[in-house]
This record gives sequence, C-alpha cells and structure tokens, in this order.
Amino acid sequence: MLVAGPAFAQQRTITGRVTSEQGAPLAGVRVAIKGTTTATSTSNQGDYSIAAEAGQILQFRYIGTGLVERAVGTDDVINVQLRRVALDLDAVVVTALGETAVRRSLGTTQQSVGGSEIAQTQ
Repeated sequence: MLVAGPAFAQQRTITGRVTSEQGAPLAGVRVAIKGTTTATSTSNQGDYSIAAEAGQILQFRYIGTGLVERAVGTDDVINVQLRRVALDLDAVVVTALGETAVRRSLGTTQQSVGGSEIAQTQ
C-alpha cells in the first residue's frame, strides 16, 4: 500500500562567514530569511548559522553597508563580503526644549558643530 502526502521542503542548516572588503570578520551582521521572521546575527568572528530551505533568500544587513541577498541552493556554506556605502543623512537638530524640529523652521539661534570639533573633545 502506498500512502501519498504533501511534499515538504527540506530545511537544513546554512553556515558561513561575513567579512568586510578587507577580509576582516564582521560581528553583529543581521542575517535573515526574506519574508519571514527568522533571523540571526554573526558572532565576533563573523560566523553565522541559520535553518533555511532551498530557494529561500538570505538577507545580510549591517550599518554602513549595502543590503546583500543570496539564494539558498545546494551549498550548505554561504560566505558573504559586505561593501561600505556612503549614506547621505539629514542634519540632526538638538534643542534644549526637548522638541523635534526641522532646522529651517526653528525660530531660535542655531550653531553647527562638525565632526572634527566633536572629535577634538574626546
């Protein structure tokens, strides 16, 4: 007698290492399966381990780098190199009033402090 049932995709453990452009391991990289809540972070040595199925997409996110996606195929090891990207951020306005404001809309005196001035205080 033959019993037919639904075919389940085989989940397996995918491991790998995430490094910088210079080959240094990156700690704290978020490794997630796209479209799910399954995620993990890399260790201090840049290593990760996550359960995934063939065909799923792994997303690698880290501050200051671009998003990298890799499809899970037949390999159990997926190593990734992340590249730095320049981010254009808006100015941060700090007020003594505890309010959030757009710089142009403030009716008070303003002073800008650059990164070099902040670095000198450390």
